[in-house]
Amino acid sequence: MGKPTRVVVCGMKGVGKTALLEQLIYGNVTSKTEIHPTIEDIYVANIETDRGTKEKVRFYDTAGLESLQSNANNQQLPRHYLGFADGYVLVYDTTKPESLDVLLPLKKDIDKNKDKKEITIIVLG
Repeated sequence: MGKPTRVVVCGMKGVGKTALLEQLIYGNVTSKTEIHPTIEDIYVANIETDRGTKEKVRFYDTAGLESLQSNANNQQLPRHYLGFADGYVLVYDTTKPESLDVLLPLKKDIDKNKDKKEITIIVLG
C-alpha cells in the first residue's frame, strides 16, 4: 500500500453524509431520523481493487453546509479541504431540492482551488 487516497465527503446539513459512510465502511444501516451534527470525522477503509491489491482510502466527513437561503454569511467548505483531496463526494437529499442547490457553488469553489491537479468529483443523491 502506498500513500492513502483522500476523499472529502460534503454537502448540506442533514443529507446523510455520515450515514452513507457508516454504511459503506461498517455496514451499519440506520433507520433513525435523529440527526447528530458532525463537526469533522475521518473514516479509513482498506479497499480491494480490481487488480487484487488493497488501497487505503481516507474519507473526511465534513460538517454540513447551510442551505443557500439561510447562508447569509456565504459559508463555504473550509479551505483546508481544498488543497489536499484526491476526490470529493458531493451528497444531496433527493427529497430536499435545496440540498442540490448547495452543490453548484461548492463545485465551483472546488474547481477554483484544486491546485491544477486532476481530481474526481462524484455527486450522490
